Amino acid sequence: MDKTGTLVTLLLERIENGQYPAGEAVPSERQLGEELGLSRTTVRRAIDDLVQRGRLQRQPGRGTYVASEVVANDAAARAQRIVSVIIPSFSNPYYGEMVNGIEKEARRYDLRVMVGQSDYSTASESAQLSQSALDPAICGALVVPDSVGQPSGGVQQFRSAGKPLVYIGRWPKGVACDGVCVDYRMAALQAVEHLIGLGHERIAYVAGLPHLPGFSPYDGYAEAVRDHRMSIGPELVRTYELPSEAAGRQAVADLVSSGVKFTAIFARNDVTAMGVIQGLREAGLLVPRDVSVVSIANSLWSRSLDPPLTSVNPHPGPVGQLAMRMLNDRLEGTYTGPPIKTIVAPDLIIRASTAQLLTP
Repeated sequence: MDKTGTLVTLLLERIENGQYPAGEAVPSERQLGEELGLSRTTVRRAIDDLVQRGRLQRQPGRGTYVASEVVANDAAARAQRIVSVIIPSFSNPYYGEMVNGIEKEARRYDLRVMVGQSDYSTASESAQLSQSALDPAICGALVVPDSVGQPSGGVQQFRSAGKPLVYIGRWPKGVACDGVCVDYRMAALQAVEHLIGLGHERIAYVAGLPHLPGFSPYDGYAEAVRDHRMSIGPELVRTYELPSEAAGRQAVADLVSSGVKFTAIFARNDVTAMGVIQGLREAGLLVPRDVSVVSIANSLWSRSLDPPLTSVNPHPGPVGQLAMRMLNDRLEGTYTGPPIKTIVAPDLIIRASTAQLLTP
């Protein structure tokens, strides 16, 4: 939990135990900063947070006061309609489309969303959930988890607070939560089957960070290749400890420099594919005349690349809407049964980045 969140929790405790009684002024920002060794900026942010929740009231020229019980209770009741949404990154348009679907569905239930990014860090995800567990304004959470191992401590704390949580994309072991994801094995099968149908046999697989065992499109890639009795040459499988776009560029550079024969590339996602296309251009290869490229995500980027990218649509918007609907069913008590795990089927969207293999 960051310093602002820690201070918010401390001030709430002092209000609840009567150290700061209703109707009386709280210490000034300067006094709190000196007492707790915090900057004025941190104190001001915490005060602003509690003013927004209705727990504190600013009175111009007088200071900041603890709100009356009626005002505080009314504000708390309204605040109980906020859902915490934690995604890995703001920079990936795939998650932007997912959040768009979540927000649209939330409005139907008079819920508001508060979105944070974990930056692919389990520690960050855990800290945000721990803070949300203590925040009376948060009634539930939607999480795209960083890990498929054991759930983070923040998840356990959030669940112990009696708040429902729905996973999106994958399910860590050992926690009984609802979840929704896309069948990425099927998505990979669709992508590779499409390339094979165009006559491609030397198909490279390219992936960057993060690596999530059991949730990699590689399984579908390998299955499709084996089903067609084609060999999976290790030289065609390129995975890197690099961000997606950089991994795509590096894969092409390594394939070309090593003299590996390939006519198509299956990139794990659109961001990786963008790096692949950049790398092919730098190598003097044209898409799709020389190399066909396909990926998974069907994000805005896939539609905007030159040429437009053939990509499997995992329906991030509808997935977000479905997750929000599942969470609301828990919040409203319309479903109280065992955890539900829903898997959504993807669809291949064919564009100009793939073409029939030209035989010599």
